[in-house]
Amino acid sequence: MHEERPIMKIGESRIWTEAEVQEAIAKIKETSGLWEEMGNIEKTTADFTDTEAEKVIWRTLAELHPECTLSPLVHLFLAIRNRQRAELGLS
Repeated sequence: MHEERPIMKIGESRIWTEAEVQEAIAKIKETSGLWEEMGNIEKTTADFTDTEAEKVIWRTLAELHPECTLSPLVHLFLAIRNRQRAELGLS
């Protein structure tokens, strides 16, 4: 028997708590050099498209929140980026 997961509709979103955002940041920081690479991308192009960092980030967030579809994970990624951009003085 498989585990039932909640179904989220396409375009459905979620409001992430500060604790959830911090948990995701901590998980990203567990991957050696990833947080720093994200910072370098933010400081240069701010474009994660087709980067190795992008692949690892999406995999990390999907593993952390397997109940979510893409839309809520995009919102989580944006919250993470906003925190990092603030740390870097870019916001």
